[in-house]
Amino acid sequence: MFFNNQKVAGNLLNWPNIKQGLTPGPYQQMCALSYFQWPLDHLIRRFKYGHPLLAEPLAQWFLRYSAASSGQLPDCLLPVPISPWRFAKRQYHQTLLLADYVGKHLDIPVMPKWAHRRGWQRSQQSLGRRERLRNLKQAYELGSGDFPARVALIDDVVTTGATIATLSRLIHQVAPSTEIVVWALAVTPNKADQALLLPGRQILGHREA
Repeated sequence: MFFNNQKVAGNLLNWPNIKQGLTPGPYQQMCALSYFQWPLDHLIRRFKYGHPLLAEPLAQWFLRYSAASSGQLPDCLLPVPISPWRFAKRQYHQTLLLADYVGKHLDIPVMPKWAHRRGWQRSQQSLGRRERLRNLKQAYELGSGDFPARVALIDDVVTTGATIATLSRLIHQVAPSTEIVVWALAVTPNKADQALLLPGRQILGHREA
């Protein structure tokens, strides 16, 4: 099931159970398909670990069912960087694949080298919010200081929000007036609230009530 974007006026930060579970940062809007739950969690894991061709259907669902394309569009897309170790292991950059497909569909340029992840920091996946923040403290470095008026960070799953908060602060250090939005496939909330989901709508098969 997908989020009912009418309840939050197209911005998931308007829903308390989502906003309260995220690390605060200078990002103004968040759009996603749904919570990180079945079957979306299964598809995203397969996408991240060995099935890059899933980028296209996942991006199509994002464009169709999220509120991302219904409001003001960003001037460019910024895929969340992955570590050199992750790239060497996977041989592809999953958020860049998503950004490329979404950017082509919406005619928005992608900045693939806007930032990079330094060294070989621990994976964020198994860490809590405090550990994630500590791990991210020196993890990222900007590759560009030239940002337009409105940008979208592209991620697969927003868990604690530590990564997007860290990257948003880096952007504002060099471009304090830039408006930052977050586009993700899924979000892991403080509490999964079924009241935000559209009943009867399923991902697999695109069945709708």
